[in-house]
Amino acid sequence: MDLPVPSHLKGFLVPEEEDSSEYEVTGNIYCTCGSMYFEILENNNKQVVKLICRKCKKEILLFDIAKHGWNGFACDGIIEEKYLDRKLPLQKYHCPVCKEFYFKIIVTITSQGKQDFIEECLSYEEGFSASDWVDAFESISIIPICAKCGFTEESWAVFETM
Repeated sequence: MDLPVPSHLKGFLVPEEEDSSEYEVTGNIYCTCGSMYFEILENNNKQVVKLICRKCKKEILLFDIAKHGWNGFACDGIIEEKYLDRKLPLQKYHCPVCKEFYFKIIVTITSQGKQDFIEECLSYEEGFSASDWVDAFESISIIPICAKCGFTEESWAVFETM
């Protein structure tokens, strides 16, 4: 089954198979070193989110509204880029309960599906291929779970990208 795991998250997003389909995938973020705990850095009101692996310090760009999702990928993020302040420093997120700064990350990606992408983009636009459908996702939800106390912030970052 094809899952809507964006190309920039392949190798990091490990789907929960029983809840996944062509239209929605939910899973945990793992570093290539095997760790699942990260520092979260964000700016522009969570429209740019980076992770730093606790174990190996690898940096992962989890989400950038001007690069990822339908508007960022299929529409080149032109409108979104106008509103991002790229000069803002990234801020480290801390658990609001215990002040810890390492988290397990759950991500949900929704998609209109492969066939809709093919009908909308491949029929009218040049430069796309059928495999690009995973990068033109509809929405993303990022849920951090504190490594120390387990606090879960269900709606920490939720963005429609269309």
